[in-house]
Amino acid sequence: MRMVVELPVRASRTEVWAAVCTVDGVNRELSPFARMTDPTHGAHFDAEPWRDGAPVLWQLLFGIIPVDRHRVELVALPDEGGFRESSSSWWHRVWRHERTLLDQPGGGCVVRDDVEIEPRLAAFDPIIELAVGHMFRLRHRSLRREFG
Repeated sequence: MRMVVELPVRASRTEVWAAVCTVDGVNRELSPFARMTDPTHGAHFDAEPWRDGAPVLWQLLFGIIPVDRHRVELVALPDEGGFRESSSSWWHRVWRHERTLLDQPGGGCVVRDDVEIEPRLAAFDPIIELAVGHMFRLRHRSLRREFG
């Protein structure tokens, strides 16, 4: 399954990067339905804890019920341009997510999420497609509220 979603916002790429470059930033986008634990203790995605291995994050439904465990390899793109994540989890054999922040002529930027998923069990494809689609609509709604 592959999904690409884009959201134009009025904020600059630098402003958006500052808000989305940590697990706390991701958690603001996912709230109140989900939260991820942060073994890096707030490190920016371009900081050493992300470069030195693959931290394990737990995805918690409503912030308390463990529903998935991700081993995450994450690389920040140059010049506050976003990040590239590759992980595997209990539900996904492959989870690739690239978020790029693209300057718009005249100001603002476009948040572009390109997600590729291979579930561990093909029978879960429809459920995972619905859940991931909902999650990214929620994340973009949150970004729209924050940045216009």
